[in-house]
Amino acid sequence: MTIKLILPAKFIALPMFIAAQPQPENTSFEDWTNVGQATEEPVNWSSLKTSDGGPLINALVPQLCWRSTEAHTGQYSVNLRTVNSAVGAANGLLTNGRVHAELAVENSYMYTVQNDAQWNTPMTSKPDSLVGWFKASPQPGDRANIGALLHVDEGRLPAFGTEANWVAGLSWKAPAATITEWTRFSEPFQYLSTADPEWILFILTAGDSTGSQVGTEAWFDDLALIYNVQALPDVALAYVTAQDGFPLNVAYTTGGIPTGPTDFTAELSDANGDFTAPTVIGVLNSTLNSGSIPCIIPAGTPPGAGYRIRVTTPSPFYAPVDAGIVVEVNTTLDARPAFQDWRAWVGVDGLWLDLRSTGLRTAGYEVLDARGTRVAAGRALPGTLQRIPVDAAPGMLVVRLLHAEGLAHMRVMRP
Repeated sequence: MTIKLILPAKFIALPMFIAAQPQPENTSFEDWTNVGQATEEPVNWSSLKTSDGGPLINALVPQLCWRSTEAHTGQYSVNLRTVNSAVGAANGLLTNGRVHAELAVENSYMYTVQNDAQWNTPMTSKPDSLVGWFKASPQPGDRANIGALLHVDEGRLPAFGTEANWVAGLSWKAPAATITEWTRFSEPFQYLSTADPEWILFILTAGDSTGSQVGTEAWFDDLALIYNVQALPDVALAYVTAQDGFPLNVAYTTGGIPTGPTDFTAELSDANGDFTAPTVIGVLNSTLNSGSIPCIIPAGTPPGAGYRIRVTTPSPFYAPVDAGIVVEVNTTLDARPAFQDWRAWVGVDGLWLDLRSTGLRTAGYEVLDARGTRVAAGRALPGTLQRIPVDAAPGMLVVRLLHAEGLAHMRVMRP
């Protein structure tokens, strides 16, 4: 199924690759039809005046949405107002589907018209959240609302029997207060099914859907879907020296299917997990929403247990989710111990080596600091709990066991 993608007019001066993931149409509300008439609506959006209720109902119902020059970015936003109607207060509303309207208001709903591109938005990706900007001038106790639904087949808001088709949804409610400055909101999707969606349906309202009061207003602009990008290093421990880096693969996965070739860049933080000046360790250009990036942690990277790895893209609508990794100085040790039945830890009175559960033959030990300098060495005593005096600065220590069965190591921290 083809994803409809319209780049908002306010972004046309930016590189085209920033919109590398599926977004709904005209979410910056820059493009309008019938401006100045009661039927004015944002392109690809609709309100009550263009419902499926027919000429009589559409002529009787009031205008509920207006083009506003009070924009967060660009020239325009959408202004929704709750106004009087023949049947009482009519909540200002907007949908990217179509309004089903009847004289019996309780039978009305918003829905996706699957066979008419004017009233639907295909969506096969799985966003993590919706963000946007709003202002509000509600009457006491009233507040703006946004609902979003990912669905297959027929979808309606309210549901009216279509719940079995729902894949995910969200419901955001603004504070019941006047908001005079553009304010960002964010709301996560709650997934109800593992199925892949086919459509996305929105409903934006000026006030609470069942009790909005005449005089309530809301403004919306710059809605966007956010897709998390999970970083998954294939190791948790990396060994480097002054001369040699450490190769690894960083897998990524995201619910947002790229709409074209996209650079997925693996980045390494500093030793404190700060990405202010990250180190690029690998790049993969791909049209897939999952993959594996060949990476190298550079030689000479200082050791530390606070490093993080994330995967970024040029698009602001992909949000990186980072993962931790420990960087150590390479002491020529195999990263996998030869056996697992021993322990080492640091206590107030030194380092303890527990070989009580091992059946080792003659063995020796070495203790190395984070720079790879040997700070202790001696004979290990199989079958015993052995205290090792260590004169070293606080930080990481590596304990090496050299024995007839091979060589093993363990990392411990000296407080």
